[in-house]
Amino acid sequence: MNSLKKLLKNLAHGGTIVGLIVAIIIPFLIYLGPNVGHKSTIQMLDLKLPMPLFLVQLAAGIALLVMLHKDLRDWLKSILPAKPYCIAILVFTAAITIFAGTQIEARHRVQSDESIFLSVAQNMFYNQESGTCNQGYFENGSLNCIAKSNSFKTKGLAFLYLIGMPFLGTDLHWIFNMELAMLPLAILLMFLAVVAWTRQPLLAFFASLLMALQPTVLFQFRAMSVEPLYIFLSALALLVFKWTYDRNTIKHWAILALVLAFFAQTRQETVFCFAPFILFALPKLLDSKSAKCPTFFVILSVFSTPVLLTISYFQGFGFQGGEFSAHGHFLEDLVKNWQEMTLPLKENGELTNPFLTYFNYLFAVGGIYLLCRAVWDSVKGSGESRYFYLKMLAFLLLYHIQTYMILENVSGDFGIQINQRYSLVMIPSMAFVAAQPIAHLIQALANSLSDKKPSPVTLIAIMILVALGFTGWTFHYKADFNNNIMYNRNHLTVEEHSILEWLGELPKKPRMFIYGRPWHFVGYGISSIHYDRARNLSSEDMQKLIDRYQGEVYYIRGLDCWDSKTYHKKAVEHRIPTTCDVFEREMEMDGIKNILITNNYWVQIAKFNGRKNYNTQKIIDVQEPKLTEAQPAEKNLNEVDENTDVNKVVTDTLSISYSLKESSEAIANWELIITLNNKIMIRKPYQFGEFQQVTSTEALQPGFNQFRFIVNDTSKQKKLADKVINYMNKEGGAIPLTELNYESHQQGWGNLHFNTSIEGKKMTVDGQNYDSGLGTHSPSQTTYDVGGKYSLFRTTVGLDDESLCSDGVFVEIEGDGKVLNSTPVFTNGTAHTLTVRIEGVQKLTLKSTPKGSKDCTHVDFVNAVLIP
Repeated sequence: MNSLKKLLKNLAHGGTIVGLIVAIIIPFLIYLGPNVGHKSTIQMLDLKLPMPLFLVQLAAGIALLVMLHKDLRDWLKSILPAKPYCIAILVFTAAITIFAGTQIEARHRVQSDESIFLSVAQNMFYNQESGTCNQGYFENGSLNCIAKSNSFKTKGLAFLYLIGMPFLGTDLHWIFNMELAMLPLAILLMFLAVVAWTRQPLLAFFASLLMALQPTVLFQFRAMSVEPLYIFLSALALLVFKWTYDRNTIKHWAILALVLAFFAQTRQETVFCFAPFILFALPKLLDSKSAKCPTFFVILSVFSTPVLLTISYFQGFGFQGGEFSAHGHFLEDLVKNWQEMTLPLKENGELTNPFLTYFNYLFAVGGIYLLCRAVWDSVKGSGESRYFYLKMLAFLLLYHIQTYMILENVSGDFGIQINQRYSLVMIPSMAFVAAQPIAHLIQALANSLSDKKPSPVTLIAIMILVALGFTGWTFHYKADFNNNIMYNRNHLTVEEHSILEWLGELPKKPRMFIYGRPWHFVGYGISSIHYDRARNLSSEDMQKLIDRYQGEVYYIRGLDCWDSKTYHKKAVEHRIPTTCDVFEREMEMDGIKNILITNNYWVQIAKFNGRKNYNTQKIIDVQEPKLTEAQPAEKNLNEVDENTDVNKVVTDTLSISYSLKESSEAIANWELIITLNNKIMIRKPYQFGEFQQVTSTEALQPGFNQFRFIVNDTSKQKKLADKVINYMNKEGGAIPLTELNYESHQQGWGNLHFNTSIEGKKMTVDGQNYDSGLGTHSPSQTTYDVGGKYSLFRTTVGLDDESLCSDGVFVEIEGDGKVLNSTPVFTNGTAHTLTVRIEGVQKLTLKSTPKGSKDCTHVDFVNAVLIP
């Protein structure tokens, strides 16, 4: 009671009160601003204020560290444990760092989020603004941001990139090495922090080791995510807190405030970590009437302004709510995340997610142990150690208010792969809790092996053996790390990696990209604009742009262009396929690179040549064919194709109407080609008007016939249009295979589809659509009882364009168990037509076999027909 009165008395000190009022007013006014009509002021401050504040914060921190460096050195010497522990943590830290650096490829975790930090860093470096440069041109040593926005990401990581840019380069590829360098520092800082607070080196060793051995942690330290910085700064903050707590001077509290304020710049939720630091610091801050308390709180408040401005400006911004249903799922996400972190291995022994199941169960056991120790010592303990575990438990609970905020207010469901990074906010604490029973069991085991005081050698030996077991368990998943199981499931990450890999093959020169997420390239120091901005440029400005970059302007069609659907209700994605389709229709481009990302889409890179001087939608329009009974025909259109004398038609005819509506100057070098079953019927210059292609049915083959209307630009050797019309000629009794019932069928996955692909979509092979056929999944075998009634079977076969990742398939046509015809092994982008004589055949079998894996083997048998 006397202690509480003393604290309150010291709190009533005039300077302390003024300092606390100032410290409270700053966040209050910042948060109030947008609610009283000053959102634009907060927006401006969020853009302009962070960088100078960071620079002052850095300078102040360096100055204080210089003044206190001898004190820090002496204090560190006082907390260091025995040499064997120090040597052990150094050796294991080195081993883990080498493993991560050699076994995990340096790549982004998720392209869109993390590239924002790069873009902000570029804007800070060139324009002294802390917003995202969404679109911009790099010219003459400057960055012209033609579209910028306030960044909803905190600015701390971007500022670290800024510090390195004058020395390491502005292309920012060095950031991956910076992230890796933080790994050993984070491990060692956590070890020292736990030692300093608990004086239990065994506990500190295993807490640091368990944290570092989690696959998701190692993956993140090889990416450029903000979460590794979070781990590093959280350990640093705990260590500096203990140093400050022990020394208890104004300078120490000032440097702690600076560290905590920068720690808050890692994630918006990190400000909630202040609660346990403040609560546990108060007894020391108010142990006398001094400037310690106001100094600490004012510095903390002032230098937390960048994150406070970000939170204030984006308050109520529902980018992760609304239609995405990302908010309000705390308990649901908690349960889901536990399930995701404890999933069993796949059948091939691969990790399902980058988590080790044992770690989570050790944490659960450690949590129960910690709770029991806290209760037991509070009741039975005495002296300073009585409430040690209770205080530890209270600190952890208050510290993880931030975890509640993440799971409640962000789409924190680990079932969404990119959200698994949030686990790094929790893993250091989980490792500390999990290490409790391990450390105490090892101590107990060492005690049991000796009648007297246990030998330090015995204790260290057991510690090393257990540590080797944990380390070996992580390292034996080497294949999972090599295969980047965390990155390769993220399509945007693979997309960016593939683009940068392609870019690395080219000579270095100024380039310009037109892309759906242009800030990604801006972040790497490459000029980039959005599709919409490029479309809004005049033809003259487009040509100036092409000339400025000497033809090095590229259009990239990526993930956003392929599908408008978001597949998880809590995911935050915006797709723009229509925008891309319109852009491609209007612009002149030459495709130069296709990169398969997944079975659903390609990254397509094309050299941009400016706006087309013609309308692709007007090039040609083809109507469905019409069958006309034999009679003289009259010429009643602008023109009838010259090789058809319609006045002499005496047989049934098939007429196909088509329109050529483009009339620009571009058509001077165009030609029209019409083919029937791959044989040229018409080849003539392109001419404006409406026409008919009239074909005698005698020219048609029994079964399916394919008419193609192709428009080429002969000057550029480029196909401009390719329209296909399939017509079923039933003359002579020809019948589509789909009109017969099959006798037996089996396939590798799913069910047989008629007239649609295996996924129920329109059958599309090599870019051509088909209305008739079988959609199956290889390996497959479909048998028909044809009863010897037919003389010929014909079909076109290929892999459907809906799934692009097949290793290859080959097809055989069997008659009564004998192979009658077959294709070579084929992959997507090819179609093979098979014609088979089947006189006397009773059982006709269509058989497909995958070359390798059956994944993505969506085989279509199209235009399949039986001919008597």
